[in-house]
Amino acid sequence: MWNRRFICLWAGQTLANLGDVFYIVAFISVMYAMTGSVMYTALIPVVNVTSQSLSSFLAPLVFQHLSLQRMLVLSQGIKTILLGIASLVVAMGVGEQKLVIWLLFVLASLISFMDGWANPARNALVPRLVDRSELMRANGLLATSDQTVHFAGWAAGGLLVAWLGASAVLLGTVGAYVVATVAMLGVAPAKDGKRQEDNQSEPRQAKTSWLTGWRIIRDTPSLHLLVAMDIVVGMSGAAWIAAILLPFVLEVLGSSEAWWGYINAAYMLGAIAGGSVLLMLAHRLKRHLYKAIAIGTICASLITFAFGSSSHPIVALLFSFLLGPFLELFFVSKQTILQQQTEESALPYVLSAKGTIDMMVFGVSSLIMGAFAEWMGTRAVYSLSAGLLLVGFLLAWKLYQHANRQASTSIS
Repeated sequence: MWNRRFICLWAGQTLANLGDVFYIVAFISVMYAMTGSVMYTALIPVVNVTSQSLSSFLAPLVFQHLSLQRMLVLSQGIKTILLGIASLVVAMGVGEQKLVIWLLFVLASLISFMDGWANPARNALVPRLVDRSELMRANGLLATSDQTVHFAGWAAGGLLVAWLGASAVLLGTVGAYVVATVAMLGVAPAKDGKRQEDNQSEPRQAKTSWLTGWRIIRDTPSLHLLVAMDIVVGMSGAAWIAAILLPFVLEVLGSSEAWWGYINAAYMLGAIAGGSVLLMLAHRLKRHLYKAIAIGTICASLITFAFGSSSHPIVALLFSFLLGPFLELFFVSKQTILQQQTEESALPYVLSAKGTIDMMVFGVSSLIMGAFAEWMGTRAVYSLSAGLLLVGFLLAWKLYQHANRQASTSIS
């Protein structure tokens, strides 16, 4: 697994993800300082999600013309240029305040748009850079790194902005982006002549249909089962957005806002711990991926129900920590199966389609969960989330049975 190409991908993307957190923290700080408006500040994450959704939907058009490695280099390079412009705008205070505000919104949107290309490209490259036997370890390492960056990045970013100022943090992030771009140059998707030939033919194959990924998901029983399960689990995840978790902490647990942060941190630590365990047990678990998905969903369902039923903040904190490893088990196993069940040439298109679905599910389910919380209360939301995870378990079990039937057919 530890070949130069994979190390470049892992290190470069980890550094880029850390930079993403830092620049968002800096943008939020600048926006609030300029406007004093919570609404304007809250629009930055909304703009990011919207831009990534649109980019993920349009990514197949880019896959038709660029290899995955070139896409990563181009995406990260453009992000570096855009953030460099943003850092100069903030440092120099160019133009009227309203102009600066809108410039930051536009730049944030364009930077996030580039991420919509990079995410499916990164995940599609992994099976090309590591042996099949190391695929679960590679996914586990990437997932653990992502969780660590998000856990440490927000706290570190806030401290750095408070200490050095938003302008200095943005300039430092530009430097991190430059290093990440150089790292992407070291990523080569082909390990032999055959794979190089596959990569060269990939754009020509993609020209036949922009909807390649959607059609593969529709026509492959294991994939549309996997995506259906992911939709249900994704809907359950909306129970953890701030708009629901914060009122639950304040009203049901009767605790201060600080406990909202503690519970979030407990989940992230649990996910990091779970990812570390997966790295150690990857060689055993790789033979039981379908069982791992089923175990992850049923345990997550029980823990979510227990969390929603708790009335003491320490008990809720414990359940939040326990949830992390089981959801990490689900996500890593699911990602590995998706990569194994899809041809390498089609994988970017499938991941792009799935990324679009994930974004749509997040937006719609957040609205549904918010309305349900308003109607039935926040405690009921976690019961609903547990029920959705139970449906996810039933789909996971159906997927497990389908895999067993396929294995029996191939043996006979």
